[in-house]
Amino acid sequence: MYNLFYFLLLLMVWAPAAQAARIGFLAPEFTLQEAGGEEISLFDFRGKHIVLEWFNPDCVDVQRHYRQKTMHKLVRKHRGQEVIWLAINSTYYMAPEDNIRWKDINRLDYRLLSDFDGKVGKSYQVEMTPQIYIINPAGFLIYSGAIDDDPKGDKIKPFNYVQAALEKSLAGLPVSYPETEPYGCFVKYSP
Repeated sequence: MYNLFYFLLLLMVWAPAAQAARIGFLAPEFTLQEAGGEEISLFDFRGKHIVLEWFNPDCVDVQRHYRQKTMHKLVRKHRGQEVIWLAINSTYYMAPEDNIRWKDINRLDYRLLSDFDGKVGKSYQVEMTPQIYIINPAGFLIYSGAIDDDPKGDKIKPFNYVQAALEKSLAGLPVSYPETEPYGCFVKYSP
């Protein structure tokens, strides 16, 4: 009887941790709606590199990277290399229309997904926007963190962690910096 009690107690403690996103482990599966209403599942892109970008249109750091075309350049550079870019908005007070507006204003040609209840963001332990995750073709997380090493936006030539991670992984090499400290604005999860 006591063994069963302790087993169940351990299961309750460890089960949520097993589902959390961790480098070197399978990425948590999810299905989210695109701004146009289409359901997008992570599983649909197995066999390709997947970049997950958490964003909030109200965040000044996200706005800076979009003004500087940081994401645009990465998407363009890796087009045709089996790299899928998915941007996820976990901001509780936003709606699909906000994603559509952001996509139109910035002329984005990749999917913006709605996670306004924050379930996916929390499963990936996302704290900041922008925050990036990269998943390899086998479905394992290989990168988590900042887009670059320039949190203040004052470096002439910042080191782009995401580009470096993608280039290494596409070449079949291990990622040099699998985890970096994200910077930006805290994710606005539902209170």
